Amino acid sequence: NKGYEGTTMADLTAAIGVKAPSLYAAFGDKNALFREAIDFYSATTAIGPINALKEGKGIREDLHSMLQASVALYADPANGKGCMVVISAINCAPENAAHAEEMTVRRQKKRQELFKRFRKAQEQNELSEDADIDGLADFYTAVLHGLSLSARDGVSCERLVATICHAMKALDAFVVTPKKKRAVQ
Repeated sequence: NKGYEGTTMADLTAAIGVKAPSLYAAFGDKNALFREAIDFYSATTAIGPINALKEGKGIREDLHSMLQASVALYADPANGKGCMVVISAINCAPENAAHAEEMTVRRQKKRQELFKRFRKAQEQNELSEDADIDGLADFYTAVLHGLSLSARDGVSCERLVATICHAMKALDAFVVTPKKKRAVQ
């Protein structure tokens, strides 16, 4: 909840329930523990929304499922409210810049997953030829980050879900309906 820099070794030992020597023996230092925690979070807790995006039920349903799964993740107090990758290392002192850069790379990976899914949808005639795939990936990345920060700020789950309804309208402008289906080349 305090981010990388705001969390002290005393906070960590209290949260984990071990003494500092045991923590140092297991992880080496706060930096190594942070990296391991981010890797674990990314491989477990945060994987649900990405998996939802890849369900293959159609771009609209997959994207909606991803956004819903993200809200469920971000609004769950057990997860600390928000996305660890979005909020843990936004601003860092120069000596911790590597953490901020690593989080940037991880956030860009989510954008790349969105881009790939939109590109696939366009290739499969689910999105119009004129759909700006880069723009859609940027937009939905911004929506995800905004949902995370809003959850962190205490915005209710109901309001976060309502935000998804508005966000889906951006995609609807490019979804190819049966009446608008173009010939697949």
